[in-house]
Amino acid sequence: MAPAVFKTVGCNLLQRQVRFLPLPHGCVSMEKTGNLYRSIPQVETLLAEAAEHVAELGRPAAVSVIREAIDSFRAVIRDGGAPSREDIRADIGRRLALKRREKLQRVINATGVIIHTNLGRAPVAREILEKLASELGGYCNLELFLPERRRGRRGGYAEELLCGLAGAEDALIVNNNASSVFLILNEFGAGREVVVSRGELIQIGGGFRIPDIMEQSGARLVEVGTTNITELDDYRRAIGERTAMLFSAHRSNFALEGFASSPSLRELAALKRDGLLLVRDLGSGNLLRDGYAGDDFEPTVAFELSQGADLVCFSGDKLLGACQAGIIVGRKDLVSALRKNPLMRMLRVDKITYFILQETLLRYANGVAGSLALWGIIGREVREIERAAARLLRAVKNPEKRDRVNRVALRSAYGGGSLPTREIASAGVCIDVPGMSAAELYSRFIDEEVPVVGYILDDRYTLDLRTVFPDDIAVLAASIDRVLAGGD
Repeated sequence: MAPAVFKTVGCNLLQRQVRFLPLPHGCVSMEKTGNLYRSIPQVETLLAEAAEHVAELGRPAAVSVIREAIDSFRAVIRDGGAPSREDIRADIGRRLALKRREKLQRVINATGVIIHTNLGRAPVAREILEKLASELGGYCNLELFLPERRRGRRGGYAEELLCGLAGAEDALIVNNNASSVFLILNEFGAGREVVVSRGELIQIGGGFRIPDIMEQSGARLVEVGTTNITELDDYRRAIGERTAMLFSAHRSNFALEGFASSPSLRELAALKRDGLLLVRDLGSGNLLRDGYAGDDFEPTVAFELSQGADLVCFSGDKLLGACQAGIIVGRKDLVSALRKNPLMRMLRVDKITYFILQETLLRYANGVAGSLALWGIIGREVREIERAAARLLRAVKNPEKRDRVNRVALRSAYGGGSLPTREIASAGVCIDVPGMSAAELYSRFIDEEVPVVGYILDDRYTLDLRTVFPDDIAVLAASIDRVLAGGD
């Protein structure tokens, strides 16, 4: 009999090899091939058997996965293979399970990157989400001003809170900070010149570049200075009759060190005149007082406005610790003009975003920002994290844990375009399993029912516990036990 044929089915992290036995040489007949084709269960039968997957994925997606699997098995039969019904059902189960991994779901962040772009950036406080379900589970006063029984403005209270916290005359909320920049450029720079230092022509997440955004907004970019040195006179010489704006972008996702300098925001503000605006893209959106986490921490929005910026824009899901949003604060007349821009109809946010921002900002206003999930992670003492590592090791039951799981001192990062050169002392564990590389362990932990995302440090699979919530310790320990045991 010919040797067995092995084919890889499924994809990515759930790839498996399924053993298909070919028919004996010379025995392949039309009748046998036809019987094999007829042995493939019907789609409706397979859907009924995978009811749990169907409920999680939706019928159309499940049907598509099943039909794709059936097509693969038909190809195997055409190549002389003889898959069994059990092979087909097992492969379909794996494919459906893999498809479910595409859904937005809970993940344990053990990377030590606090604002992790791939993992949802800043975590939202659980109490805020619970209040969201309670308050917005039905209808709400999104555009109804209850005190006067009339139609109101979206996000009015959240924007009022922003004004108080930032010391601004007015505020506006859009769907992300790239939208903030685009809206400002379109309203005040379209058809005119916008002056930017070459050292601040940054690229933000997703490949969006400041020059590209300017071009699409209709503004004409005027570059001044060099990558590392831009003088105040460079700006002064570039200002002409068609200059609408001096645009300053905070280097929140990289740092220039060594022979580098640029004018301060206050120095740029001294160049302003009638019709010439100074706009600051702060990016990270810190609202806590300067010095809260050290002298080299991100400047606050209030500080940037106090230096003479007419408008400051920033993100809602970075150091603010809320959800994705773009926030613009500054002069009332300018914000009012932005609010009337036709683009606002496309860039405005929904009730859920307004509510999360409102409740997050209330914690800043009440002086309890430390209760936010983000600042709780940032403020964790190393001793507390070391105790979490000890609890994790105690919770792991595998008797070989002493040889395979070891506590280590680590360094966490802020991430998400905030404080690119600053790290925080942390602690965690590294895991070694004979016969498995660090890359294989990385994939194996992502395969867990609750995916665990760690990282590889010095060729060792590592879990940083600064970004692991206390409630996740038991789940993480169970995952470690399964990996050490080599089970699925």
